[in-house]
Amino acid sequence: MFGCCMLLDYINDRLWFGLDRRICLTEVVASLEGPCYLYDLRHFTKRYEDFRAAFADLRHTIHYAVKANAHPIFLRRIVELGGGADVVSGGELRRALACGMPPERIIFSGVGKSEAELRLAISAGIKQINVESVGEMRRIIALAEALRRPARVAFRFNPSVDAETHPYIATGFRSHKFGIDAEAVMACLALAQQAGRWVQVVGVSLHIGSQIVDVENFAVALRNTRPLVNAMREHGFALATFDVGGGFGIYYDTGDEHRETVNFARYATVVRQGVMGMAEEVLFEPGRFLVARCGILLTRVEYVKTTPYKTFVIVNTGMHHLIRPALYQAHHRILPLVRRPMPAHTVDVVGPLCESSDFLAQGIELTDVQEGDWLAVADAGAYARSMASEYNLHPFPDERFIIE
Repeated sequence: MFGCCMLLDYINDRLWFGLDRRICLTEVVASLEGPCYLYDLRHFTKRYEDFRAAFADLRHTIHYAVKANAHPIFLRRIVELGGGADVVSGGELRRALACGMPPERIIFSGVGKSEAELRLAISAGIKQINVESVGEMRRIIALAEALRRPARVAFRFNPSVDAETHPYIATGFRSHKFGIDAEAVMACLALAQQAGRWVQVVGVSLHIGSQIVDVENFAVALRNTRPLVNAMREHGFALATFDVGGGFGIYYDTGDEHRETVNFARYATVVRQGVMGMAEEVLFEPGRFLVARCGILLTRVEYVKTTPYKTFVIVNTGMHHLIRPALYQAHHRILPLVRRPMPAHTVDVVGPLCESSDFLAQGIELTDVQEGDWLAVADAGAYARSMASEYNLHPFPDERFIIE
């Protein structure tokens, strides 16, 4: 199981990063001209292996959620480890295939798959397409018949669980655009029965949201899904796969993984109990949980601006490189690379964009920093580079890896 691990820690007042505190960050930034994402591939690997070990007694496959971070180095490592991919676009599907992911290890999720994307998925012969509407089911059948290639489908069921997370990343309640209800699943099954050999129903899929730390939400979702599985069996559809989705969260407020170890043990227990007898194989779609902690965003202080109302630490990165604080009111720890024996002050850490929403943190306590100092934004491995933009024509940051 996941052991306690401080990926960011001070040694002699210098900040070190990585498993075993492998690299001194002041040495890294000496060669940087702009902001940089730095990843520890070893930690990513360890999280994957620990996740797999937690379900060793259960027939399962881990399908990494490519949307969290689509860097080819992560995808190739997943291939090496025997895992699969969960993709949500044709671009992610092509990236996974280009990185050597076998098609039979790819799941295609997402509410708005285009004809071109579905044609690509069917032609490639991927593991399953998670269907999210009756209209999508009709489109899949038509394309499969035109291509003379059968399609494997699962139904993304909406279990009507109001997951306790930010409303922008909750996906499993009846008012959300994601998934289908039991009535729509039955309509899709009727279409499958009419489609002959062009579509094969293989499973049911869930995904109730992202950054969920209360495991009872997963328990409720699994309980709400069992009647659907039973009804499908009564109609002659036995399930080969049951996809529990992803969404299990981390604790951004601390670098100590002990709380996650304890909570993940609860999650593993809930999943084992909830999926018992559901299908031959259980599928997982973790993204953030595998990759978030292994990445940091390094940024330089350009100015320290003090007004009668507050102090702004203005840095050379911002919401265009890490949008989560502005979009989700998310919290990321921000640490100076050099720790000085000075008092802390309340500051806003803001970026260079022409937007008042361009901030990395508001009202945090930060020790005195000076122009030219460097900061590390913690836990930036997930939904940072993958959601980044070139707004105001700022270039994307470099991406560097600690490989071994």
